[in-house]
Amino acid sequence: MLITQIKAITVNESDEHRLAIRTVDLVPALQGEITIRVTAISLNRGETRRALTTSVTGTRPGWDFSGIVEDTNGVAGAPSIGTRVVGLLAVGSWCERVHAPLSSISVIPEGITNAQAVCLPLAGLTALHAIRKGGFLLGKKVLINGASGGVGQMAIQLASAAGAVVYSHIRQANQKILVAGASTGAVIIGDSLDEAKQYGPFDFILDSLGGAALSAALGMLKKNGTCITIGASESSSVTFDSNVLFFSSPGASLRSMVVFDEISAAGSMADDLALLLNLVKQGKLKINIGAEANWTEIATVAKALIDREFTGKAVLHLPQLS
Repeated sequence: MLITQIKAITVNESDEHRLAIRTVDLVPALQGEITIRVTAISLNRGETRRALTTSVTGTRPGWDFSGIVEDTNGVAGAPSIGTRVVGLLAVGSWCERVHAPLSSISVIPEGITNAQAVCLPLAGLTALHAIRKGGFLLGKKVLINGASGGVGQMAIQLASAAGAVVYSHIRQANQKILVAGASTGAVIIGDSLDEAKQYGPFDFILDSLGGAALSAALGMLKKNGTCITIGASESSSVTFDSNVLFFSSPGASLRSMVVFDEISAAGSMADDLALLLNLVKQGKLKINIGAEANWTEIATVAKALIDREFTGKAVLHLPQLS
């Protein structure tokens, strides 16, 4: 039976909650795309904030999805029908069915749940690409700010697995349990990243806050050290003393990173997703799910995510389709 319509989470600016499940058209798959019946989605703070604030009516949000291959559409090398897969789209994954190229998905190994897998694409790939930019990290001092977030928690574990001495900065003491296990250096608790200065300088710093946190980070780099910034959840405006880079940290560098650009340059995310999935299977990468519900609860969970009512990833499950 040819399916031409599906249910999807869309934006409606006149709706009190902005997000709701509505019926939309399912466009035909492009050449090279397989059809996947979605079983779970995960919400990331950036896409959720945009959906609740600036996205216009009709927008279909969504990056992360896990599901079951429903139709290979004749694509060579595609997983067989019924295979569980996880993937990432640039837009529109919060729906019953998606079309995706093989370069955007990876097969979920036995022993990993759909909920665990769907937490990996955006957050896991961001953490992986960012940590790789630190180069050879064995024995190096690494500082992760915003460590209690989804990307931060995965970055800590990946840096630790690479042999780094990892320092994690969090703002609330009750978040320590989330980061302590992989923080091989120390867990630093405080409202300001300045609290980390006593443990520096650092070879590599991963910043996801911007603002004052990024300013502080630039003053804690070793000679030829690197700071990678991946977000500005605190502030997009940064003021710092440039003399620090000339005299305290000569040769140090600040670089921004957007994960979709990294994926585009790589040409495929399949192998990196498979790497992350295998780390989960081996117990080397643990996933913290802070909220799990039916996708009909999208409005409630989205608001709770933005209001920081829980820590960890948010996962919504879709009902089984006939």
